[in-house]
Amino acid sequence: MARTYQELESKCDEALRQIDEQKYEEALRQEGYSDILKYGIAFYRKECMVK
Repeated sequence: MARTYQELESKCDEALRQIDEQKYEEALRQEGYSDILKYGIAFYRKECMVK
């Protein structure tokens, strides 16, 4: 969760980095999935940003 509205984009980027670093898609690829979408989502109060 972002602490300010301006922090939303950097938190989305952080979420995407975590997906890559933790290799979350690896298990899906081993199961045969080839089209995998990655979303970085951040919230600030009632606002939301998705990258």
